[in-house]
Amino acid sequence: MQGLINLAAQPQGQGSGLIGQVLIFVLIIAVFYLLFFRPQQKRRQQELQMQSALTPGTEVMTKAGIYGTIVEVHDDDVELEISPGTRIRMVKAGVGEVITPQEPDDDTPVEDRPDFGNDSGDGQDKS
Repeated sequence: MQGLINLAAQPQGQGSGLIGQVLIFVLIIAVFYLLFFRPQQKRRQQELQMQSALTPGTEVMTKAGIYGTIVEVHDDDVELEISPGTRIRMVKAGVGEVITPQEPDDDTPVEDRPDFGNDSGDGQDKS
């Protein structure tokens, strides 16, 4: 009689093991989605918004590390002026980030600003 009970219990144990394995597999997929795919989608969406908002006169840095100012914007590409009179044309996807110039606060005293008091042009303070 006990032999029949043991035979009947074996398939149930294997079934619960299969459910546990599937549950672990689903859990691993969920962790990968939350840690890798979801943040990547958000970054890509922010990058597309930034590239669609490009306007002439905006200072940008390309993904290759070239700084330039946007001169013209077309459907899929932009024209950058990287130095006076030197222009390059590149796809919008090549623009890495918009550079916003950091302006000093109005509350900051003139003496505390980094460019104050260095008129010699040699890169050293007069102090």
